[in-house]
Amino acid sequence: MSKKRAIIFLAWGEHFVKEVEECVVESGLSHYPIYLITDEETPVNFTFDQLYITRVNFELDGKVRKCELANHLPEGYDSLLFLDVDTRVIGDIELGFEKAELHGIAMAQATLYSLGAFRNFRTIMEQEGIKSQGQLLYNSGVVFMQLSDEVNAVFRMSEQLSRKYPDAPWGDQTYLTLAMEILNFNPYTLSTAFNHRAFGEYISGRVRIWHSYKKIPDNVNDDLHLTFRRYEHGKIVRAVVTK
Repeated sequence: MSKKRAIIFLAWGEHFVKEVEECVVESGLSHYPIYLITDEETPVNFTFDQLYITRVNFELDGKVRKCELANHLPEGYDSLLFLDVDTRVIGDIELGFEKAELHGIAMAQATLYSLGAFRNFRTIMEQEGIKSQGQLLYNSGVVFMQLSDEVNAVFRMSEQLSRKYPDAPWGDQTYLTLAMEILNFNPYTLSTAFNHRAFGEYISGRVRIWHSYKKIPDNVNDDLHLTFRRYEHGKIVRAVVTK
């Protein structure tokens, strides 16, 4: 039996809502049900066969609005994929869905991968009774999920943390990661091939989700035999590794 899966976007403002359309088209995702969660004012001037629009009176602002996401997700699916609007799916992503259906959440580490070191987030960790010991920070721009009670608890705590520290400059992914730490929830960790940020980090194998406003290089998935590749000046080059 085939799995029921859907794609989720959170966007408001005409510019960013337009980017949702571009992401769906350029990623070839239109065969999935597409859920756009937006505000009550922004017009949506495109449609797909399975486009569903949820209008929300958001309580939070900026990036931390993602912490409200779980309050508005559709039910009845085996798994969901949340994507930031600056992502493009350029490879097979079946693994992400499969692992979310096994573990509840599947996501990749952030490029700046230390939770405690990220903008001194250790200060918040300490207030929550979590010692900073090098815990991994996950990137919330690509999140595969299955909405179990345990996963819903993670999202609820993430929202609670964002409201508890409203003036903090860390965005939403720190709160989501900290919620998993507090609840001892262990997600499946995908490789950064599922969330490549084009910051010059190493590439190993095929890039599957490009997460950047930088143009996707024509040779992004060429030379897969090379052990070390990286994005540099608009193209993928062989990385030089010195001993």
